[in-house]
Amino acid sequence: MKGPRAALRWSVCALALSSVGALAQPTGERSTGDQPAGGQPTGERGAAPHDLASLLALAEARYPSLEARSAAITAARARLDEARLSPFFQTEIQAGTTIAPRAEGTPIFSNQNQLPVDNGWAPVVEVAVRGVVPLYTFGKLRNAWRAGRAGVRAAELDRDRALAQLRFDVRRAYFGLQLALDVQQMIREGRGHLERAVRTLDELLEDGDADVNPMDRYRLRTALAEIEARASQTTRLETSARAALRVLTGEREIQVPDCPSEPVRLPSDDVARATPDGRPEVGMLAAAIDAREAAFEAQRGAYAPDFGLGFQAGISYGPGVTNQQNPFIQDPANRPILGAGLFLRWNLDFVGNRHRVRRAEAELETTRAQAREARLGMELEIELAREAYRDAQEREASWGRGEREGRAWLVSAAQAYDVGAATPRDLVDALRAYFESRFSHLQAILDVNLAAAELERVTGVALEPTDGWERGCD
Repeated sequence: MKGPRAALRWSVCALALSSVGALAQPTGERSTGDQPAGGQPTGERGAAPHDLASLLALAEARYPSLEARSAAITAARARLDEARLSPFFQTEIQAGTTIAPRAEGTPIFSNQNQLPVDNGWAPVVEVAVRGVVPLYTFGKLRNAWRAGRAGVRAAELDRDRALAQLRFDVRRAYFGLQLALDVQQMIREGRGHLERAVRTLDELLEDGDADVNPMDRYRLRTALAEIEARASQTTRLETSARAALRVLTGEREIQVPDCPSEPVRLPSDDVARATPDGRPEVGMLAAAIDAREAAFEAQRGAYAPDFGLGFQAGISYGPGVTNQQNPFIQDPANRPILGAGLFLRWNLDFVGNRHRVRRAEAELETTRAQAREARLGMELEIELAREAYRDAQEREASWGRGEREGRAWLVSAAQAYDVGAATPRDLVDALRAYFESRFSHLQAILDVNLAAAELERVTGVALEPTDGWERGCD
């Protein structure tokens, strides 16, 4: 029985020492690379890994949401150009043809009556060009241009908002993938040795070894079941993170550097002074208020008339009607038209316009109140994100200390077990405590990074350069 007991001792010690060695190095690399729990690499063999900065660049270059926002900016600029130019090109051509009874005579005498329907009928053709050019509209045009400029600003800021959300989504998926790979590395280092320890203990129990406690089998199997459950969870997390990165970046295969997770360290002064002033939504709300103010001013200007320049030119021709050359004779079938001059157009619906002005003013006040409410919500978001970042930093530091203590405990328990001064229960307890502290430390690192990404999103300010969100592991 001495041989099986030695094998059991070696299996558990190997598990402990390997966990303390490659698994527990907080600054080491993942020894097996970017692989799922099954051990098969998911990236292209030999393909260059994608760091966070390159994944962000890929997402920003092709994600459809940004393309849609860019098209919306083009549409907003087109509306502004239309508001600027279209009022000065209100020209139309009218042409028509009809038939009328023939009529003959001179300006002095005709033997026809005023409507000679018994005569033969002949065609009458008319072509005319008419147009108006506004000169002064009491602010209507000026406020239309103002609303158009506000629309362009809102569209540009909406693209910035979508870009900030896209960066947050890429970072969330990337850091989630890092967590999954780190936990898988931890599990791979320990599961094989633990499985062998379980098999060896079962053999000892079958042989009836009196020195073996049957409770140790349950202890080992419970630890193995917990590791397998963690493996399933991390496989799901890895699959979800890779799928998200594929959708966001358009890359078919995602392979990340073999670097362990590291917490993002934002400048403490920038975190403390964070405000929503740089957030795109703040500018979008200001643009909405500007547009509402322009609509209100334009509606008030509707009380006043519009002054402009009108012109027209045209000709009508009816071959069946005698062309009257006397300019004082009305001859609609044969007449040239040419003229230009100032015009006044005035809508006298003052009662209706009064209510339209009231409505525009109420809509303006509604938008202003909604902007104040949104500002309060954004300030609350920043406060919550700042607190989440602080909490995650403290938990990361605490779990980092816990991981180091757990590693020391595991080393001591492994050495004591090796010389017969500790039981398998002592070793499994130390191993489980180390695994738990290591996993919690990795989760806290993820929380720090996600809180930093959320803080940058809700402030709209680059708190860290694009290439400063992860440390190199050369």
